[in-house]
Amino acid sequence: MDNLYFDKDVSLDSIKNLKIIVLGYGNQGKAHALNLRDSGLNVIVGLRDNSASLKTASEDGFDCIDISKGVRESDIISILIPDQCMAEVFDQDIAKYLKPGKMLIFAHGYNIHYKEIVPPPFVDVGMVAPSGPGYAVRKEFQNGNGVPTLFAINQDITGRAKQIVLAYSKAIGGTRTCCFQSSFEEETETDLFGEQISLTGIIPMIINESYKVLLEAGYSPVVSWFVSFYEVKNIADLISKIGINDFYKAVSETAEYGGLRQADKLIDDKFKNEMKSALDFIKSGKFHQNWKNEASSDYPELKAMRKKLEDSPINEITNKMLKILDQNKSNEI
Repeated sequence: MDNLYFDKDVSLDSIKNLKIIVLGYGNQGKAHALNLRDSGLNVIVGLRDNSASLKTASEDGFDCIDISKGVRESDIISILIPDQCMAEVFDQDIAKYLKPGKMLIFAHGYNIHYKEIVPPPFVDVGMVAPSGPGYAVRKEFQNGNGVPTLFAINQDITGRAKQIVLAYSKAIGGTRTCCFQSSFEEETETDLFGEQISLTGIIPMIINESYKVLLEAGYSPVVSWFVSFYEVKNIADLISKIGINDFYKAVSETAEYGGLRQADKLIDDKFKNEMKSALDFIKSGKFHQNWKNEASSDYPELKAMRKKLEDSPINEITNKMLKILDQNKSNEI
């Protein structure tokens, strides 16, 4: 297929003599910085003086530098700080220190797409967005594999933007599996939709609610937990390896019949319309505005939802069972 890139298609030559600064050392920042360094590149970490990540990054062997100083000294600026504070950091510590020839790399198109950040017209702007969390980006890299990455170009002033983002993807392990092309708009809207519907919406909540239903019906907490929580990983792993259609061929016909029959009731026209409404809410910019207001008012709605989730009965048994299972693994010879 077009616009798919793999290790054999990409060289690190375009960035091997460039200085890269990774801004932020959280979930993605740490993984990117470590992988870039292990790929033989010149990497520093940019953090504010009061950053809680300073100690961790220093212990990992990185030179930690003030953000504005690092931006002045670096050729590639990889901005991996939270969406809700990125624009403020950009305005205060990045924008005024940019010069022609530098390149900005993002891992999410959010702030560019919604114009919270408007880069100057003389720098390259690209995106390398792993299709997975930072811990997976690092773990897969260490195992000789990689998490697929999406790449996009927003500004190509030098004519080298695509070459650089592909090389960056290779350096963090993306092209070991696949690097595929998109746009800042498409990545932002589809990523938000995927998060809100499947990844942080339906999947965790259906686990939580199905456990409650079984518990309230009088079933054993342990049995209910294994059915509702533990087996989900095996199912997800199987689907990711063989696809949905072959997944149904791999399970019993009883499971296939029961699951498909019930799915038609759960995922009805009302549910599908709710998904379409969620996408419209994202595309209209209303979600962005809601989230911006939420962040500026110290997250009242998010805190209330967190509290509700913290009170769920699944949390206590999950902590207990995971400790028991992990302990048993560590005791194996």
